[in-house]
Amino acid sequence: MNFNFDSTITVSLVFSVIVFVFAWYRTRDDKLTERLKSGGDRMDRHETRINQLEQSIKAMPDKDDLHALQLEMVRQTGSLAEMSANFQGSMKIMERLEIIVSRHEDHLLERGKDR
Repeated sequence: MNFNFDSTITVSLVFSVIVFVFAWYRTRDDKLTERLKSGGDRMDRHETRINQLEQSIKAMPDKDDLHALQLEMVRQTGSLAEMSANFQGSMKIMERLEIIVSRHEDHLLERGKDR
């Protein structure tokens, strides 16, 4: 048999074997296994935190809720303005009544002095 080796195939095959041996050598270490386990634990903690954040965000009001709240506050402001106007009208009526009552008191006191 006659074998003709192509240099590009031979170089890539040798490089692949070297990479395989290097990867095998690096992964047989117990420290790497511990690092991978600690990394997995860290990822589990991150997943728990992300799930908690997602639940918190789902419980928060969205833009439609805030818009409804804003509209309700505008309605309440209008109601308060209307109540204020009614209260001011009532105050003016009370002022007029106080003036009338004080005039009646003065009239009755002066009439009582005359007798």
